[in-house]
Amino acid sequence: MLQLPSFRGAKVLTGKNNLQRTVSSVSVLEVSNAEYSSRIVHSIQEEWYSEEIVISSFFSIKDSVKKQCETIEYLHGLGEVGLILYYVGIIIPEVAEEVLQLAESKNFIIICMPENDYSLRYNEVIYEVMEAIVLNNQTINDNFVNEALEKVSLLPEHSRSVEITLKILSDRLKANIILTNTHMEIVNQVMWPRNSSLDVVSLIEQYAPYLMNGTKEQAESTSDCYVEYKSIHQKNGEVLYLFLIKENSKLPAKTIDKTSEVVQVAINLWGDKHNEVSEYALVKAIINDESEKMRRLAHLLHIDVSSIQMMWLVYIHDLSQEKQIREELEEHLFKYYKTSVIQTIDHCIIALMGNCSYKYNEYEIAAEYIDTTNFSSQISEMVYAPRMRSTQDVRRMYRLVNSVGRKVHLIYEHRKLFTTAEIRSMKQAIDLSVKGEEALEEWMAVIDPILNDPDSLKTLSTFLLDAKGNFDDCGKMLFVHKNTVKYRIKKISELIGYDVTVNSEFYDVYIACMIYRLIHS
Repeated sequence: MLQLPSFRGAKVLTGKNNLQRTVSSVSVLEVSNAEYSSRIVHSIQEEWYSEEIVISSFFSIKDSVKKQCETIEYLHGLGEVGLILYYVGIIIPEVAEEVLQLAESKNFIIICMPENDYSLRYNEVIYEVMEAIVLNNQTINDNFVNEALEKVSLLPEHSRSVEITLKILSDRLKANIILTNTHMEIVNQVMWPRNSSLDVVSLIEQYAPYLMNGTKEQAESTSDCYVEYKSIHQKNGEVLYLFLIKENSKLPAKTIDKTSEVVQVAINLWGDKHNEVSEYALVKAIINDESEKMRRLAHLLHIDVSSIQMMWLVYIHDLSQEKQIREELEEHLFKYYKTSVIQTIDHCIIALMGNCSYKYNEYEIAAEYIDTTNFSSQISEMVYAPRMRSTQDVRRMYRLVNSVGRKVHLIYEHRKLFTTAEIRSMKQAIDLSVKGEEALEEWMAVIDPILNDPDSLKTLSTFLLDAKGNFDDCGKMLFVHKNTVKYRIKKISELIGYDVTVNSEFYDVYIACMIYRLIHS
């Protein structure tokens, strides 16, 4: 893309290690109101734009570096390849250092078009890039299967799924792709364009008799739609049908064969029991961002996913006692919640709840479980995640917790129950701990006056991290009287210049203590 004439004079500011990424579409993000811009980005989080690059000038947020950083976060979260930034020096005077640092930390590409140039036009880049994409997509070569699967395998592990594969194929073929079971019930459905109102159900119903008779004859449907199908076999021997529905033109036979080959491999890799109707399949669909499958399963299971307000993630060391742990957890939650779905994915028991029966403090419900469970030695950690407003929040939090991973035990050696706020702080500390020497020095400067005093460091870290600012608990952990802790914390606060007993002052020290534990573990 960067070799096209319209990019002459452009500069790659960030993400230079990521320039091998494929671009298969271009979009423009430019609205007149910054808050509205945020809502647009949030509203499309159900999609995954793994090969799209965005054009913008930051016009609506030109006066807010914070909102520019938020936009980079949102775009990266959507899976966008990068950002082509126009009119630098005219709309924004320069790209802020905070924006560059954030983008670089996420390996997110920012391409700056020639600065101070009023003659630039979006349509030049859009036309040239899309022309190159169209020319490239006209041929399905022998490497099509490997290329398509490689694109999915490059995504984060939690995003690799059959539905994501179908979305990438749909974007490439500009066709509707539907997977059904043998009863012609839709398992996955990806429309082209995404807001298409084409009645694919009727088209498949028209085609079904021909399929059942074992003939490949084209059904007599509307003249501007072409329906093709292939059989896909699951590991358990069950058959799924892959329908490719293209409007206005017919897909070549080779393209249909290659596409079905990609889907077959995707089913083998990521689609175990893909047409199963169960709570496990529902939770898996929520976590993997398989929106169509999630809605179908929720309807069949009569589960209102919109009522989900709370999530617990209970990580266990091994699966030998998983059944007993899950049964105990179900019994505990049944006392408090009317709605609950509890399933195990890998080594994590995911509990999704809603409609709390009584006016209990929900954190105390979680604390009670972790304090009274008979399987404490088998539980490595538990995350309490309230205020889940949608399945999107569930998915984001699950991914966030897994991105922190085992490093939680480097920061908190003895604790097992964590809140979402603590997980977010840990993620921030983990990201900062690998930013380089300069960033580390800046954060260690916060506690520099006590860096050579192991006793003070231990007291401060124990007080802020392990005891959550509680003098009694800190005293018990350090085997000293609480008044001794109060005296030490007072002296430490004076030395570092932050009163760590005051909420508005302790956060930087709290993060610094996390980073210290991470780099000295």
